[in-house]
Amino acid sequence: MLTMTEAPQTVFLIPCYQPTQTFLELAGRLREADRSQIVVVDDGSGPAYAPIFQRVKQLPDVTILTNAINLGKGAALKHGMNHILVNCPDCIGVVTADADGQHAVADILKLAAELKKQPNRVVFGARQFSSNVPLRSRFGNTVSRYIYRFLIGLNLTDTQTGLRGVPKRLMELCLGVRANRYEFETEQLVLIKSTGMPVHEIPIQTIYIDDNRESHFQPLLDSARIYFVLLRQGVASLVTAATDLVVFAMAMALSDNLVLSNALGRLVALWVQWTLLQRFVFRAPGSGKMFIAYLGLVAFSGVVSVALQLQLAKLIYYPIPAKTLAEVLIFLFNFLFLRDLVFRVSGDAARD
Repeated sequence: MLTMTEAPQTVFLIPCYQPTQTFLELAGRLREADRSQIVVVDDGSGPAYAPIFQRVKQLPDVTILTNAINLGKGAALKHGMNHILVNCPDCIGVVTADADGQHAVADILKLAAELKKQPNRVVFGARQFSSNVPLRSRFGNTVSRYIYRFLIGLNLTDTQTGLRGVPKRLMELCLGVRANRYEFETEQLVLIKSTGMPVHEIPIQTIYIDDNRESHFQPLLDSARIYFVLLRQGVASLVTAATDLVVFAMAMALSDNLVLSNALGRLVALWVQWTLLQRFVFRAPGSGKMFIAYLGLVAFSGVVSVALQLQLAKLIYYPIPAKTLAEVLIFLFNFLFLRDLVFRVSGDAARD
């Protein structure tokens, strides 16, 4: 059972599914090295693994939480965070670590110390991906690093690390994330970016035991979930563009007026895009200031788009291909503006 202390503290949070002896050794070494609270979430491992959790439970200041069925890493992390926020209100944050032995105790303690120094800053344990790292892990992290940098706007060395120092404010925001599996950690990065939380990376050891066989990460299915989080903006943009194009084509067929047709297409697409961006992509609470900024962007990009179309129509001679090309050219600018300015909200706004 968690206990309250007078001094601010961190809590170690370990989500766990069907653990091996490696987890038992990790918990024991962590307990010997530090007297902070440890919360372990058994994510529906089943009766066969009960003896391992019983042995860990016998360690001092260890709390075992249990999910009846396997709900996913994200659900386990949220279960643990909620328990800690309720039962340890003086906690300044948690250090999350994986149960498969990929994180050295020394590195876990290093992140806890850094979180205590800067309790409002998110701390990531960044692995170094040398030639000794399994190819699928090295390749996946390299690709995702550039994708995350563009789509989310965070320049991280290790985007998939499970060793994270999570401040209390971010813990509260994470409870509202809908994702329950590995994509939860990507959603957490979106939250960090949208709220403007400072981020600090600390180099840690890169440990892969038996080519990472103990990991429950399913490369195909779980990667699809993770990248779907990142591709939401692209999906929303395609739906918006399709709406704009259909309305534009219908208006052109009726009026043969390029400017009027663009205005009608933009008006309908505006409502569609605002709804998708707010609820589906950035998941940020709407506000009057945010909507005014969004309208300003729509008006500006609309003027630029029409100007481009008028010039391109002289070369292409067909309005719909000209419009499509113009929209593609301004897509990148619109995305960066929306990500970094319009839907960037304060932590208090996000909490509300």
